[in-house]
Amino acid sequence: MATAQELWERAKPLVRRRMSFTPDLWRSVEAAVPVTIDGTTFVLGLAPENENLRGYLETHTMMALLREILRELTGEAMEVVIIMGTTEEDWQRHKIRQEQVRRLTSRTAEVTTRKAKERDWSWFIHQLDHDHAHLSHRQYDFVKAGFLLDCAQKAAEFALDYLAHHPDRKEEVTRELERVCQRLAGMLNAPAIVIGMEIERALRERQKESKE
Repeated sequence: MATAQELWERAKPLVRRRMSFTPDLWRSVEAAVPVTIDGTTFVLGLAPENENLRGYLETHTMMALLREILRELTGEAMEVVIIMGTTEEDWQRHKIRQEQVRRLTSRTAEVTTRKAKERDWSWFIHQLDHDHAHLSHRQYDFVKAGFLLDCAQKAAEFALDYLAHHPDRKEEVTRELERVCQRLAGMLNAPAIVIGMEIERALRERQKESKE
């Protein structure tokens, strides 16, 4: 297979002919240095003094054109990466940085997922308070009834999801559902036992659906 330098010398005239001409884009192509071919990745580098030209090479149109021309010349699909630096060492440092970013992103996603799973009952009750505060016409009994039914479904869903992650905390769930009943009773000026019946009905419906 041709070296990066050889491949770029063949590709560059085709790029010039097919690209939409602008002075900055022309300069960016002239400034690009073929660094290496890493598997199916063609690496172009820019010296630090040409960093302002990077954006012209990384446009969607330009990257697509580069991939198209490289495929014509090599017969295989190739990815194109633009890096700062013009040596193999710069490419290796770029890969290390990208791997560090990938790991950090992965860890951040894991923490976010874990926190989502660990949402506790205080969070859930806060959500109920928030929803009620933003409920339009909450002085009407009909609106209160709809809000109660929605909350009962949410409470049942949250309780079953919580139990799925904490199967040994059934007593805690019972206590917290009682707290939910009392909070909703205060919001809606309704008997807590009525609210409890709606939550229990929603729980039984969901448990029945899961068995079917």
